[in-house]
Amino acid sequence: MHIELLLTSLGFITVASIVIMYASNTFESASNYLGRNLAPGIKGATINAAGSSMPELLTTAVFLFVYEDVDGFSAGVATAAGSAVFNGLIIPAVCIFVVVIWGTKINGVETKVTHIVVDSRSVLRDGIWLVIGELMLIFFLGNTTLTWVAGALLLSSYVGYCGHLFYHNRKFSVERKDEDNEEEDEDNEEGGASSSKLKALLTLDFNTLLFNGRRFTSRSAWTVLAGAVFVLGVACLLLAESVIRVAEALDIPTYFTAVVLAAAATSVPDTVLSVKDARHGNYDDAISNALGSNIFDIAVSLGLPLLVYSLIFGDVTLSVVAGTSAAQVQILRIVLLGVTVAVISLLLMGKKAGLGKASIMLLIYVGWMTWIADSAFDLGIFPS
Repeated sequence: MHIELLLTSLGFITVASIVIMYASNTFESASNYLGRNLAPGIKGATINAAGSSMPELLTTAVFLFVYEDVDGFSAGVATAAGSAVFNGLIIPAVCIFVVVIWGTKINGVETKVTHIVVDSRSVLRDGIWLVIGELMLIFFLGNTTLTWVAGALLLSSYVGYCGHLFYHNRKFSVERKDEDNEEEDEDNEEGGASSSKLKALLTLDFNTLLFNGRRFTSRSAWTVLAGAVFVLGVACLLLAESVIRVAEALDIPTYFTAVVLAAAATSVPDTVLSVKDARHGNYDDAISNALGSNIFDIAVSLGLPLLVYSLIFGDVTLSVVAGTSAAQVQILRIVLLGVTVAVISLLLMGKKAGLGKASIMLLIYVGWMTWIADSAFDLGIFPS
């Protein structure tokens, strides 16, 4: 074990996570403006989910294109799958705990609550599409080779999901649009007045740096959005390289460091956005962001890199030999589906979600981490 390399790499992972967190805040401010006319739950499941899942997409791409082999693809799948489990279990649980402990803050008024109210229709809608994506992934990973067709079909499932969302978005009222515009204007005015240039630089507040904190326009919002995505890309490159170095320091397959470290680090934006939505009483957006991010992780974060890689370098060959990272992926796909079904079932059991459900989610995540550790011991990676 290389202690110095391990500590240095873990330090870089921490730095990358912090950068991802602040960049996600910047992304959120711009995406809130651009998605101000979307219905509750729709914005969280599309704009917020796509933006907060950008780290998973970029990290998966780095793993696949850096390794250019099955280990790289396995690490990419591990990142997306691990992040999906984190999003489905930890994010709703954290949102519930934060809201119950600190309450909500809506229009400056703080209110104590004992639970959050979940729209079962939104959960069922997102849950069905998530299960469809995971079933497709199970089918594709069951083959010995993956072609560009698999990537294209995964991407098409996300297109279908977005089409479903925007079809329902047509029912959104004009009155709600006006309310959202007023709220966004107020938020922008407050943020611009209180932020200094130095603070803006340290927190990656591009609106204050580039536009002096003025109210967003379409042009400024897209500019800020692009800047946030660029910073996220650099942070994800650092994250992927650091995760690879941790694996080297521990002399273990990158699959195991990716499924834990990369997955948790890339889920920081999802957690930040969902907690903020929950604190503002937007429970549908908070949950939809988590589930929508998972759909994005499976369909786009895996589908797009696989499509591009296959078209450039050819098919990805999967190994089914026991003890390999690719063999672990075969098991991971089934576990991921089981966790997803459990989470969706839990959220659909009544509209209210309190500390009881949050605790169950945390216990399931502990079980997930136990399974990962047990897999490592079974492969002889760590001494028993």
